[in-house]
Amino acid sequence: MKLTVRFFVFLISLLIFFGAVSRAKAEQDFSSYETLETVSNIFSDAKVVSGLKLLLGPDYAIFSENFDVFGQPHKTDEGGIFVEGWLKDLYLEQASAFVIQPNGKIYVGWIVPNDSKVNYRSNDDATTDMQKDIKVWSERFKNTAITDDYSVVSRVNTTDRYFETKKFRVKLTVLCPPDNENCNDVAYEGIRKSDGAVLRLTGKATRSECGGKVCPILSYKFHNHDAIYIVNALINNLSVIVNNKMVLSEDGIWMDKPLLK
Repeated sequence: MKLTVRFFVFLISLLIFFGAVSRAKAEQDFSSYETLETVSNIFSDAKVVSGLKLLLGPDYAIFSENFDVFGQPHKTDEGGIFVEGWLKDLYLEQASAFVIQPNGKIYVGWIVPNDSKVNYRSNDDATTDMQKDIKVWSERFKNTAITDDYSVVSRVNTTDRYFETKKFRVKLTVLCPPDNENCNDVAYEGIRKSDGAVLRLTGKATRSECGGKVCPILSYKFHNHDAIYIVNALINNLSVIVNNKMVLSEDGIWMDKPLLK
């Protein structure tokens, strides 16, 4: 009896340990970007860039162009990273900053000349308040011609679809303004069920020729280094191709509401 109890306790300890390891793997580590010499490398991080593009859509270009000069980064209280940049000689006129937390929450601020506000966006639906590190950054501009008030800018109008296979949960988001009928920019957020790992990518949608203003999407295609992710809406299939070889093909079902992580 004692042996059985000990074995049961040992088994529970193992499950807790491996659960903690899985959660740690799912969270991103930004320690390699925390110095002034290395912070610029963060824009070579595919997960970071994909997350920013997913949040900002067509405004990503304006936001990212402000990182001509980088400021000193710092670690946030939650273990994430604060990064700021500006155009040379325009420290108080054209600047951007962002915070990325280990759990994937992103907070972004930017300002351009002749703008009357600090633009702010976040994928954190739990709060409408400006993130504290971005708030401190935004207060730099209060003594300029630009007001110290900030405007929370809503995300680009999106259309979300949810797709689930045996091994993955996928959220697909169309990143297009409502007045742009020719836009096919899309974002992919895939969660691997085995360990909770999250992959975020941006790509393109292929539409049918229906003769209308906005035609139905036939498929979604995303690139991740040597891998291509394709979600086929006609046959309800997720496939992954690496170096022209099919490494994954799973049928799935479409969902009408967000999937639980």
